[in-house]
Amino acid sequence: MTDKNIDMFKLVEEVEKQKTLNIDDIFSDLDSVKNEEIKKEEVKTRSFTSSPDPSLISKPIIPNSIGDWTTRFEAFRGIIEHVSYGTSNVNAYVEGHKDALEKYYRDAYNNSKDLYVIEARVNDEINRYNSHAQLYEKGYYDGLVYVLKALKRSKELLMAKINTAINSNL
Repeated sequence: MTDKNIDMFKLVEEVEKQKTLNIDDIFSDLDSVKNEEIKKEEVKTRSFTSSPDPSLISKPIIPNSIGDWTTRFEAFRGIIEHVSYGTSNVNAYVEGHKDALEKYYRDAYNNSKDLYVIEARVNDEINRYNSHAQLYEKGYYDGLVYVLKALKRSKELLMAKINTAINSNL
């Protein structure tokens, strides 16, 4: 029993040693803790701002010339194959963009006779897509938009080709 009392007395002595008697010391301790938290926030902010600003990333544009083609799928393939990322070296953005292009290129390849189905799928995914927080996701979304524009452009090219053929036969 005496051992427990001795431990208790030692504990009380330790608490008395650590006790701050001056109220200013308490506030200075709180200020130091607050400053440490601010420094941690600054470190987090610096690491976030060191990544490229998504609004500064240049999006690939639909090329003007895609080479020779005879079907709508070939026009679509030409547009997808001639995508240019320019000087953008943001790997996560480019990977997301390429993933969207590859996914729908495979679908278009499997449904090369009916690209309207692919156009509807891309449009649905764009409407359901709600996250643009990270560069990969922004690149994927922009890739979806690029695929939709490529599908529409291939349709326009085919219509222009048909129109030219009809006008030349008149």
